[in-house]
Amino acid sequence: MKRTKQFLSIFMLVAFTSLYLSCKNTDKKDAVSEEPSEEIATKTVSPVVLFENDYAKVVKVTLNEGEALAAHPGEERVIYSLTDYTIAWQEQDEEMGSKSWKKGDAHAHTAGQHAAKNNSTDTAEWLTFSKKDTKLPACAENTLEKDVNSVAPDVSKLLLDNDDFRITMVTLPEGEKIPIHSGSNRIIYALSDYELEYTSDTQDDLDKQFKSGDIHWHETCEHSIENIGKTEASFLVVSYKQKDE
Repeated sequence: MKRTKQFLSIFMLVAFTSLYLSCKNTDKKDAVSEEPSEEIATKTVSPVVLFENDYAKVVKVTLNEGEALAAHPGEERVIYSLTDYTIAWQEQDEEMGSKSWKKGDAHAHTAGQHAAKNNSTDTAEWLTFSKKDTKLPACAENTLEKDVNSVAPDVSKLLLDNDDFRITMVTLPEGEKIPIHSGSNRIIYALSDYELEYTSDTQDDLDKQFKSGDIHWHETCEHSIENIGKTEASFLVVSYKQKDE
């Protein structure tokens, strides 16, 4: 009987020890299994280049929840928000806290190293219009004082105006026309599908259809436009300024 009790005691001790070690191993496996989710949370993405020439570059950034834009240098630039979003912002390796933007907001950044991370559940998406060091073509008399904002204030909205850029959103109803006006060196970004008749002092008249997301460059000129399509025409005019403008 005494030996039986000793055997049972030893058996219980071994069983308890095995159970304890098994639980510890399970904890370790659980800890290891959590590591991949952290890698996913810090996934980095690269901007998509939409347009580039000697003077300008336009990229589109899309960050899903937890994704980040790795630290990289940036030129003088303006940002146009395509969605509502909140991101963690970093400049020159310094944490700048959270920044929130609404769809249609525009803001500017000076040149320098920067990074961003989407800590929200919403998709963060924006356009970056950068200015290169190359000297822009001369504008002559086609100054921004005579641009679309001066001749058609009822269909234009000035979003941003600084030493390097002017961003205007144009919303032109079906059948409406913007009279002859100056245009500096500029990028046009379509916010909707539309069809225009374009008249310029530098080329023949054009009937042109655009899809939302289309992008193109114009050098300085005088021009007028008419919405000849069946939809409202909505687009951005991003003017690139000479230093003396």
